[in-house]
Amino acid sequence: MKAALLILAPALLLAACDGPNEKAGRDKDKAAAAADGVPYQGDGPHEQTGEMQDRAADAADDARKAQVNALRAQARDIKAEADVAADRLEQQADAIRKRAEESAEPLEEQAKHVREQE
Repeated sequence: MKAALLILAPALLLAACDGPNEKAGRDKDKAAAAADGVPYQGDGPHEQTGEMQDRAADAADDARKAQVNALRAQARDIKAEADVAADRLEQQADAIRKRAEESAEPLEEQAKHVREQE
């Protein structure tokens, strides 16, 4: 139960926050109501439009953040693939060096024997 409240509390607080467009719309609605000589009832058309604009802006921001996260994940994957390929090449280079050393060893032994015969 407490966990559910901890999850819901930030969501409720976020929903209660008015965005800048909604606040500006509310101010327009209040000014229009005052000009008409009627009390402002809340939730006027400008405020509702502002709220929709704020939601659209939030959705666009969320989409940009998701795109950034996707691009970063793609970059990490590319780097990881490069690391794997580099490790594989290093192993191949080590194997080539080892084979070269093994091939050169008998020749060095021959050179040693030739020198001893001088």
